Amino acid sequence: MTSERVLFWQKKLAENQHILDLIDAGQFQASNGDVQDEQTTAEVLAWAARRVEEYATRIAEWSHR
Repeated sequence: MTSERVLFWQKKLAENQHILDLIDAGQFQASNGDVQDEQTTAEVLAWAARRVEEYATRIAEWSHR
């Protein structure tokens, strides 16, 4: 059970890290292909960064059980 949860959180972390990587590379777009404005991109950046941090914490917690 623990390894399944760790794998789940690792997948979520990778998904959100991918969003951060796209933003960093200037390639982040909406699902319909539109380029996001600066404010939206900043909001997504903050959201994804929080998620990456959260998921890393959860992985660490579950890895020690």
